[in-house]
Amino acid sequence: MAISAKAKQIFADHGANQHIFALATASKSGVPNVVPIGFLFVANDDEIWVIDNYLNKTLANVRENPVAAVYAQGGENGKECIQVKGKVTYEDSGADYEACVAKAHAVNPAYPAKGLFKIKVSCEFDTAPGPNAGKKL
Repeated sequence: MAISAKAKQIFADHGANQHIFALATASKSGVPNVVPIGFLFVANDDEIWVIDNYLNKTLANVRENPVAAVYAQGGENGKECIQVKGKVTYEDSGADYEACVAKAHAVNPAYPAKGLFKIKVSCEFDTAPGPNAGKKL
């Protein structure tokens, strides 16, 4: 599924203003884990990438259950909210991984940049309060 223009804009607004996203995963048995993420960006028309600096539980969950959800808030006055869900792959080598290491190290050379989570978006939901809350986009 292509990431909508609305979702791309909300992720861009959110990252520019708040710099923290919520990333949710779950173990194979359904135990949830939600973490704050700073290094998240829309990489192309259907993938969101997350740089793994300290995501130990997240990585364990993805290895057992390779799906995730990401939440962002943005738009005018921060009133638009979006959730995207998708299948996750993890890379710790290759050109995409190396590009993410360089991006992390440009911010702070001490970041470990252990790996790269690639979330292939399969669906989007409106999560803003109101009559469209929870509706699939």
